[in-house]
Amino acid sequence: MPTNYLLLGNPGTGKSTLINCLIGKPVFKAGIFYGGGLTSFFQKHEHDGKVYMDTLGLADRKLMRQAAEAITEALRQSGTYKIFFMVRLENGRVVADDLSTIETVISCINLDEVPFTIIINNVKKRQFRAMMDKGDEFKKVVTLVNAGKYTTPQIVFIPTIPELDEEDNAITALPDHVAHFILREAKSVVIKAESVRKVETAEFEKVVKELRDKLELQQRDNDALRQRNDSVGEETSLLGHVRVKGSYGP
Repeated sequence: MPTNYLLLGNPGTGKSTLINCLIGKPVFKAGIFYGGGLTSFFQKHEHDGKVYMDTLGLADRKLMRQAAEAITEALRQSGTYKIFFMVRLENGRVVADDLSTIETVISCINLDEVPFTIIINNVKKRQFRAMMDKGDEFKKVVTLVNAGKYTTPQIVFIPTIPELDEEDNAITALPDHVAHFILREAKSVVIKAESVRKVETAEFEKVVKELRDKLELQQRDNDALRQRNDSVGEETSLLGHVRVKGSYGP
């Protein structure tokens, strides 16, 4: 059976465009949601022996119920999964709604361990360079994206790609390391339909409030950030262009 590549992300994270670039053609509808403009909550397409799945995150309150149902359906397809969550980084701050989607979804899978990857997309030039340096700013971001109940050493940073910036249904070649990691190196897990309970929107609302408070506290408390970073460990896999080109340098 083909492996299921499940990407979950709130509106504007670029997940549909990312899948289209992996496939090489605009199979999935991509674009910003304005009050629920695009209403295909669970898109699925088989390509080259892989099943790509695209579902909304839970951040849009108007679409939350449909998104929760779509995520539940996607996880109940049964089989081998590679799970990717799109997380936004805004002015150095991690968006709590994105982390809450991770916690709400993973908690619905009745397995001892569910490996997953966090993808931070559309990272601006200056911040991307800071991530490549792996200094204090990098450690801070790694710590913040692991602020929830479930943590992962698998974190992928993708720089802003001019050909895709603010473009709907555009296609371009992804950085080699990004495509290689997603397709080859990301950890997988076998999930059976009976192991998945229904994704509950009430759980998301509870988690998002807790995480907002926690992120705010960690942003202010450097000691707390360092302690959390120590607990995450040194296993984080940082991928992206180490040699900057084009709009990133000579």
